[in-house]
Amino acid sequence: MKKLPAAVLAASFALIGPACAATSDEQALIDLENRLSAAMRSGDVDFVAKTEDETYTLTNSHAVVSHRADELEEVRRRDPAYDVFDTHDMQARVYGDAAVVIGIVSLKGKSGGKPFDADMRFTDTFVRRDGEWKLVAAHVTRIEK
Repeated sequence: MKKLPAAVLAASFALIGPACAATSDEQALIDLENRLSAAMRSGDVDFVAKTEDETYTLTNSHAVVSHRADELEEVRRRDPAYDVFDTHDMQARVYGDAAVVIGIVSLKGKSGGKPFDADMRFTDTFVRRDGEWKLVAAHVTRIEK
């Protein structure tokens, strides 16, 4: 078997390196989505506040736009109260200091005393600020069962 010259191996590793870094960022974003889901489920206002940028907006499945303060108040009040807040089937794409995560969130719980059970397709947009990923925008669309 013929050995490759050291220069060819070094060049190959140089090309692989950036792909590994992107994969690391992609995994970090998926992990962050999962931690954010757990925080929404448990009512961890501090984690939600730390993760969402001050400019955060959500466009919900009724095309209503809400802001960070609105979401933090919902988490604080625990309404909606989530029995299930499970993000899955996610893909993350990183573009330097910006990223998009798409996936499905399965929700079950009560809001205003009424039960709900829904699956939503989501798109979350992140920016890296001071070395941390911050959620700046989210959009959800209900998946009809």
